[in-house]
Amino acid sequence: MIKLSYHEYNLKPYSNLNAVSAGLPRSGALIKVEWPHGFVGYGDLHPWPELGDMTLADQLAALKKGKITPQMEQTIWLARKDADLRKKGKTILTTGEKVRNNYLVSNYAEIIPGFLDELKRASFSTIKLKVGRDLAAEANAVTRIAAAGFKIRLDFNSACSWQSFERFFSGLSPQEKVWIEYVEDPFPFDPDAWMDAKKLVKIAMDSAYEKVDWDKITKAPFDVLVIKPAKMDVDKAIERCKKFNLKATVTSYMDHPVGSLGALAVAMECKELYPNIMLDAGCMTYRSYQMDQFSASINTTGPYFSSIKGTGIGFDLLLKELPWQKLN
Repeated sequence: MIKLSYHEYNLKPYSNLNAVSAGLPRSGALIKVEWPHGFVGYGDLHPWPELGDMTLADQLAALKKGKITPQMEQTIWLARKDADLRKKGKTILTTGEKVRNNYLVSNYAEIIPGFLDELKRASFSTIKLKVGRDLAAEANAVTRIAAAGFKIRLDFNSACSWQSFERFFSGLSPQEKVWIEYVEDPFPFDPDAWMDAKKLVKIAMDSAYEKVDWDKITKAPFDVLVIKPAKMDVDKAIERCKKFNLKATVTSYMDHPVGSLGALAVAMECKELYPNIMLDAGCMTYRSYQMDQFSASINTTGPYFSSIKGTGIGFDLLLKELPWQKLN
């Protein structure tokens, strides 16, 4: 029998994180999982009710009653990966393939003079821009990013309509469009409309993953699958990529640094096992929040995680000192 403990936390974003977020502090819980024979691992439970997740309070209440939600199941799965490495005295950076990460821009206003030059000097090659709140200003941001020579990932979080998305994309110049790697969740999922959008640009699927009738479709109305280990069965997602000839990117869930490092572990493993499927990852989302002890202890070199203190996903001393509360 496993023993579960939790520690609730709050993260303070620098700005609105996406088109469905108000920029308020976000809540989550770190989960400590103890298996027999000395296996101990850590995961992050960070729901996004705005995107359809059960609230944190409801998921913890369910767990106290012995019910494991799908998101909690993934948290435990990630904690087991962490535990296996800790038992061996290894870190995630000693296993898998080194992965490059995109730079996340949550708000176009972050692109101040000199910002893109700084990213170039740091060797970033891809920028993921959250859009859908001010399309005119965001189109100007795309112009600047393209002119600087970055690949661009646009994430609408399903905030647009098909018509507004088409107007936005049609307003971009051919020189700008060539830099767009894909558009993520351009508008609420509709297989026919997405198939039409796919004729304009490569489309990535994220939040509507569970709405896809995977057993009935013969051709996917998107080109890229965004794999979020925090809430998605990774093995099943990879099998679907193989079946429908999709590319994939592994990203964190705009969650705690523990969640970011857990996602990185999966990204590195997938890059090693499926190099022809995997695109650059997006596991540096912790930077969207004000720095705390956990984020301050992460070492990066440009788009790469460079070193980790401790074992597994790291943070050994910080995790040990937390006031854990038992769940069972």
